[in-house]
Amino acid sequence: MVEQDFIKFYKSVNDELMAIKDRVRSLIGDAHWGEDGRYREAILKNVISRFLPKKYSIGTGFVINKNKEITKQIDIIVYDNSSPVLFSEGDFVIVLASTVKAIIEVKSTINSTTELIDYIKIGEENAKKIEAIALHDRLFNGIFCYECNLSYEVLGNSLRDYFELTECSIFRKVSNISLGNKTFLHVWWDHKPFSLKGYELLDLSFAYFISNLLVSLNEYSPESRYLFSPLDSKSPFEKFEVLDTTGKWERYL
Repeated sequence: MVEQDFIKFYKSVNDELMAIKDRVRSLIGDAHWGEDGRYREAILKNVISRFLPKKYSIGTGFVINKNKEITKQIDIIVYDNSSPVLFSEGDFVIVLASTVKAIIEVKSTINSTTELIDYIKIGEENAKKIEAIALHDRLFNGIFCYECNLSYEVLGNSLRDYFELTECSIFRKVSNISLGNKTFLHVWWDHKPFSLKGYELLDLSFAYFISNLLVSLNEYSPESRYLFSPLDSKSPFEKFEVLDTTGKWERYL
């Protein structure tokens, strides 16, 4: 029988992102930080695209809804390519809200919780314009950051009001955040009370972000939750928990 090592497989995904993220910076130094950021965005897009089913495409651009409201520019959009797009040139797209399955903000660094909260708010304001086809239609809404040194204590204290940040459906809120290659934040909407948990997942944070994206695209397949999860349980690695005590989200259940 072939010996399997899923943790090693997922760590290799993490290691690949870590290995190539600094190549452009090594060549250009700090002369063109904007180009460095775009390169890192492209790296993540390329890695995600390898795992996507054929029915999905990945790009950067804008989303427009039936009321002709348009989002701010979104770093990564995963959308159903079986429907027409309004505009496409290279990987830049303007797509219909009803086709969008995932949106991701990509950052090279996040140096403060103020920055992180601002990015959460942007992600959720964008998500509010991407209307749900059905009440429980979920959107993967994530923030992916290559480098972050914020402590778990600081994150836990600063995000204690996470559930009050924006008036956004629970099926549209930012629910997956990778901060460097070890810190992973995940919102648990399947538990009551709802909670935001922070985990220390050394060399697995990036991989968990991608695996949760893939699970969200394949939510009706029971085996996806097991085969796309690097660990049997993240519970031993939990560093903090922020509980929803507002009760206002009950209306979405």
